[in-house]
Amino acid sequence: MNDCLLLLTKNFPFGKGEEFIEVEIEMLAKSFEKVIVIATSTEDNPVQTRAVPKNVSVDNICASKVKHNMAGAIARQFPFRGYKGYAGKDEHRAVKGSLKKKLYLSYFIAKSEIVYDEIVKILPKYSLEGYDGITFYSYWFYDIALAAVRLKKYWSSNAKLAITRAHRYDLYAYKNSLNYLPLRYYILKNIDKVYPCSQNGTDYLTDLYPEYRNKIETAHLGTRDFGVGKYNKTDVYHIVSCCHLSAIKRIDLLAEALSKLNGSGLKLKWTHFGGGDNLNELENYAKTNLSFMECNFPGEIQNSDLLKYYKNNQVDLFINTSSSEGLPVSIMEACSFGIPCIATDVGGTKEIVIDGKTGFLIDADFSTDKLAELIKSTLLLPYEKMQDIRNNCRTVYLENYCSNKNFAKFAEEIKPLK
Repeated sequence: MNDCLLLLTKNFPFGKGEEFIEVEIEMLAKSFEKVIVIATSTEDNPVQTRAVPKNVSVDNICASKVKHNMAGAIARQFPFRGYKGYAGKDEHRAVKGSLKKKLYLSYFIAKSEIVYDEIVKILPKYSLEGYDGITFYSYWFYDIALAAVRLKKYWSSNAKLAITRAHRYDLYAYKNSLNYLPLRYYILKNIDKVYPCSQNGTDYLTDLYPEYRNKIETAHLGTRDFGVGKYNKTDVYHIVSCCHLSAIKRIDLLAEALSKLNGSGLKLKWTHFGGGDNLNELENYAKTNLSFMECNFPGEIQNSDLLKYYKNNQVDLFINTSSSEGLPVSIMEACSFGIPCIATDVGGTKEIVIDGKTGFLIDADFSTDKLAELIKSTLLLPYEKMQDIRNNCRTVYLENYCSNKNFAKFAEEIKPLK
């Protein structure tokens, strides 16, 4: 079929972030005649940093343009009545009595409308009327999902779908400081499908919005399969963590836990991949408190380079200390190489870190003493037991998180004509 896909992202394929789309875009390009990617929040004059297949075209909307038009877009919504038909009784009940929620809702609508207006200016050059069907695909269950809904309503086509993925910040309202995410009912009513990346996310949404149960379906992300990583008996245990250094990732707690292993008799090496404003602070902490072990902080690296590292270097344990997650791609990547994981029991993490089988879970509010104890006991497991865990990691990965299988299935699922 002569189908077209419009994919709305934040920055991909510009700059950094949204690395998981790098693999998915290949499968989307195979399933659709044409793919158009519009990055909706880029820098001015952005540089495209990721290659895309030949039948994929790329456009962008600068964040500065959205910011410039924001005041006027918000002003057009005053007073807070009606919200241009977006907010029904459920939304009015959700924001009633809270000026902050009303402002958040107004900002959310304004940003989505500006993005929508810019997309409508971009699309005519692609002659969408020449395609048999169009899928409007938002990578985030947030303001661009609302834009996808509006685009479906606007565009004249015999076959149209509006769909969105859902991850973490765009899914779990209780993780928001206001315990509120705008227009959940409106988007669910008007979109064709929402695809949380974990079963935990699907359960969360269906519990809150049971009337839209048939529109909510788990669609796991996935990572490339580079085969099994190295594993031999060794005198030095290599621990790896990988994330941007933000408060929610709590790498400082991992560093503190590792400091408590001084005098444990373990020979340790720690490598943390990922940068952030606190990288210098982390390096200074390591110099002062982790001098008994080898520490490496390569900072931000390309995802392809990270996977080559896992392939060519033995890693004994991967650790994730986040206070909130969807279903971490970083753990999928580690599991794909057979690397056992210790991770906080948050979001959908337990769907891949199966306690005692592929690694070990720890409470979200763990103490650093408890984490240090768990690291030590895991590293001291018999070689045969660790090999079993590593084999389990591969099995779970191949069954549930291999990109070729997951993304190919998803690409066929979201075609407008089946």
